[in-house]
Amino acid sequence: TGSYTVSINDFCVDCDGTFTVTLPPAADVAAGREFVIKNSGAGTITLDGDGSETIDGAATKAIASGASDRVMCDGSNWILL
Repeated sequence: TGSYTVSINDFCVDCDGTFTVTLPPAADVAAGREFVIKNSGAGTITLDGDGSETIDGAATKAIASGASDRVMCDGSNWILL
């Protein structure tokens, strides 16, 4: 229900509210590792890469109410699946 930094041990992060979820540094995550971010609430979740890392080339990705996104590490950034 508040800002959260994804742990390398997480798999699915279930969110409720309006806040930012920050992905771990891609350098700390094995290439091919995936995370699922689910917005179960009525707000908007902002998915953010660590530092200057991008998500499909963008600095952030909005996840609307009821939606989810699956992201995969490519070793230096994040890719939406």
